[in-house]
Amino acid sequence: MKKFLEIVAVLIAIALPAIAQSNYPDRDRDDRDRAYSRQSQPRLSADDQKDFDHEYGKWQEANAKNDRDDIDKHARKMENIMPRYNIPPDTPFDAIATSGSNGYAPRNDAREYQGRFSQDDQKKFDKAYEHWLESRRKRDRDDVAKDEGKMQEIMSRYNIPRDVPYDQLASGGRGY
Repeated sequence: MKKFLEIVAVLIAIALPAIAQSNYPDRDRDDRDRAYSRQSQPRLSADDQKDFDHEYGKWQEANAKNDRDDIDKHARKMENIMPRYNIPPDTPFDAIATSGSNGYAPRNDAREYQGRFSQDDQKKFDKAYEHWLESRRKRDRDDVAKDEGKMQEIMSRYNIPRDVPYDQLASGGRGY
């Protein structure tokens, strides 16, 4: 009996860490990822933005009516536009829709903040931006957060709001 209890104790000690691990995603990380997507609003072509905004408005109406068929139909149409611009599938629709269709205040005009960085800070920002893009492509959450922190730190020194898209501040985004 003593041997049996020892074996059970060893099995419990081995199995306990496996049981403690959860298969559910870390909710804080998911919220952080959605925040990343809001801060770097993707740039759609004018036609795609118009189509996306139209579908977003219809999707909101369907949500208000709780019409499941229409909700799914309009969501699928928006989701078909997103891959063309390498927008992650977990990006909320309101991060892509323009302010006219979702009722939010308009975003800052990024052109107002372009060219403010010193040459050294511009190089640092560009390097962090390139790493950030690569980390997003790899879906490496830790590196995305680290690179975003570097960009936000530089932006804060120049009093640039958090919602100014990174691509508008990177020198590659302006063609020089």
